[in-house]
Amino acid sequence: MMHTHNRYPTRLAAWTLMILSILAFTTTRVSAQQDTSGESAAEAPAISAPEYVVRPADQDAADFTPLGNLDDDSQTVYLEFSPYGAGIKSIQLPDEFETVKFENHITLQSEQVNSDNLRAVPFAAAWLSLNGSMIAISGNDIEPLWREIEPGVFELFIDDTDGNPVARLERRFTLKPENRHGFILTESIENLSEAPIRAVLDTFAMVDLPKAASSYGGDRRRIRYGYLKSPEQQGTSMKVHVDDELLSRNKLLGKRVEAQYGKAYLGSRQVWPNEEVLPGAQRLSWFGFTDRYFAVLVHPVFNPDSITSADQKLLEGITRIDRYMLEPYAEAVDATQALMMRSAQMEIAPGETGERELGVFAGLRNKALLNGEPMLAALNMPEMIVSNLGGICAPCTFQWLAHILMDVLTLFHDIVQDWAISIILLVFLVRSCLHPVTRWSQIRIQKFSVQMQAMGPKQKAIREKYKDDSKRQQQEMAKLWREEGINPAGMLGCLPMFLQTPVWIALYATLFFATELRHEAAFYGVFQSFGGWGFMSDLAAADGAIPLPQAMHFSFPLWGSVTSINMLPLFMGVLMWAHQKYLTPPNTATLSPEQETQQKMMKIMMVVGFPLMMYAAPSGLALYFITNSAVGIAENKWIRHHMKKHGMLEIENIKAERANKGPGFMQRMMQAAEAQQQIREKGVKPINPASKEFNRKQK
Repeated sequence: MMHTHNRYPTRLAAWTLMILSILAFTTTRVSAQQDTSGESAAEAPAISAPEYVVRPADQDAADFTPLGNLDDDSQTVYLEFSPYGAGIKSIQLPDEFETVKFENHITLQSEQVNSDNLRAVPFAAAWLSLNGSMIAISGNDIEPLWREIEPGVFELFIDDTDGNPVARLERRFTLKPENRHGFILTESIENLSEAPIRAVLDTFAMVDLPKAASSYGGDRRRIRYGYLKSPEQQGTSMKVHVDDELLSRNKLLGKRVEAQYGKAYLGSRQVWPNEEVLPGAQRLSWFGFTDRYFAVLVHPVFNPDSITSADQKLLEGITRIDRYMLEPYAEAVDATQALMMRSAQMEIAPGETGERELGVFAGLRNKALLNGEPMLAALNMPEMIVSNLGGICAPCTFQWLAHILMDVLTLFHDIVQDWAISIILLVFLVRSCLHPVTRWSQIRIQKFSVQMQAMGPKQKAIREKYKDDSKRQQQEMAKLWREEGINPAGMLGCLPMFLQTPVWIALYATLFFATELRHEAAFYGVFQSFGGWGFMSDLAAADGAIPLPQAMHFSFPLWGSVTSINMLPLFMGVLMWAHQKYLTPPNTATLSPEQETQQKMMKIMMVVGFPLMMYAAPSGLALYFITNSAVGIAENKWIRHHMKKHGMLEIENIKAERANKGPGFMQRMMQAAEAQQQIREKGVKPINPASKEFNRKQK
């Protein structure tokens, strides 16, 4: 019987904490109350009186041998093992480091321990249901249950109460062949008894990926999955469909519920099958966690050259997946959750063995890398590579456009062999393609500004004359606009610039998520040649011009983590100030005092606010904004010079051009509206005998 202590949130499922407690094998505090949140917690199987005993291991679990070589950067994965359920203590990448100094290897998975010494161990065995009896098969480092047979292979024996052997469990971790990323986990149950047995195995999958060191861009950890449609919808197609929901990990966390010490997450919830959490994933092919750069995914194991049906790409042997919390009271970004897989029931005859085989990808979330591994390519995993920030920007971040931009960026890099120069070239190319739209837009805006300035004194006179009659003031203003030949559509000259927004959002997202920029120095590492200066040594991190002592590091939600004095955002502010000072059309003559104040605030936001917001941004993004601003200034200056050279900003020329073109669409619409108003108020207006219309009718 487990010790009960009312520490965890009220109405958490007892099964949740029992799963966690056997991983810790310590005193457990359990609250066995029913969930009231409206979401079903994982159902706990009935626990019968002990019928079986796990045979203690005769080996020191500290002697478990790792797989791989962490000091060989030609290898792709390094596994350390835990005595808890013969799981994984850590998954590290020999060829990837946390910083450009190559000091610490990237750790994608690690054993998690909370304040109560409860543990979540990645890919650890937790429970075995044997003929309906639940058996804890985790053990610990004090009383180990699992024995190492050879590196990466572990066994556990189960006897009946009389000491007769009943079953042997084996867990075999094998690094993928040909130095591919990840490993294969084979779990088998051998029947050592003289009667058939029924077995269900509960095994942990991955735990949360580590929280990013910098909070710039927010928490980009997501749950991703691939699935097959229903047999009727799938038909003969071999394609694995990839989720397009871009679910954040908060989707798995769910909603907080009232608990004893405040709001808390449910200790457990079913993840799959669950239409609310994984919509459309009724036939699961693969699933896992991703962040900005890395991924840990569970997938089926098969030979891509020999499959004949899409069903061979299904994740066989798993009937459900549940999410468990380690710290229910923690804030979302700091909470730790783990996924657990329940196997299908295995009917095992005497002397026979039931087996389940799972593949695990652990590595960089890179399209070329995923396409280079046939099994992952056959599962359509490269399609999960998206450059999308989500939120309100998601609908206008077209992935086909982002893929084109990334392909062009890669092409430039193949030519110049430097990602910073490639970013600059990409900005030049994009602005060149958009130049006709920009030129048309700028000409309309500049002309409209000149017209409004020329009309400013007359507008002011009308406001003063009819200040007590707003209706008459509007009528006179409309009449003045017609007399001056000003088209209100001129105000829409900035609309094409807004239509370009998806291009710049896609380019921003492409650079933000591009794994190719990670740990890449700018301009062939020229700044590092000055005594190892760290300026722009990593295009995926802030420029780091002047590092700050550890005690001076701080963080803001919009900034992310600030660990240095950065030069690029300051330069960005200077460029934006230059743009505001020299290139913004002087149209204050037509603005009210309130509008002038608003315009000044906008200028301050652009010159000060935006560079501040970008202060801790990756230097690759800052370089993109700086290049875009500099090219934009030069482009706008050239357009204005061209307009002045050809007299396009002279008010007389503008009026003459307007007169030659005749009334525009908006002006014709206004005239039609006024004609209708005239008919309603005074009847049909007589035709002027001198007009062209009268002469045409006479003919």
